[in-house]
Amino acid sequence: MNVQQHLLRARDLLARGQPEMAESALSDAIDASVAAEDIVLLTQARFALGEFLFQQQRDDEALPYLQAVVRTERVDGSVDAEVKASARMLRQIRGIEPR
Repeated sequence: MNVQQHLLRARDLLARGQPEMAESALSDAIDASVAAEDIVLLTQARFALGEFLFQQQRDDEALPYLQAVVRTERVDGSVDAEVKASARMLRQIRGIEPR
């Protein structure tokens, strides 16, 4: 499976109430993006897993993924939405903004 397929599978699993399986699919998406050596896909996969963990209120586990996304810079703006959303979640985790 490619990265997008893993991400779609995770969304489907979440919709069916299977968060553990969805988390596994998100981890698989990260692995696939590393194998593909694609920083944009890696950033999207990290964001998806970080957002999932944040929504599950597993902030300590979400932190490294969200921080990695925020550190990603792309001149073409291809990951700007993920970077901004991750920064917002990090501010919420730190209590700077309300959840």
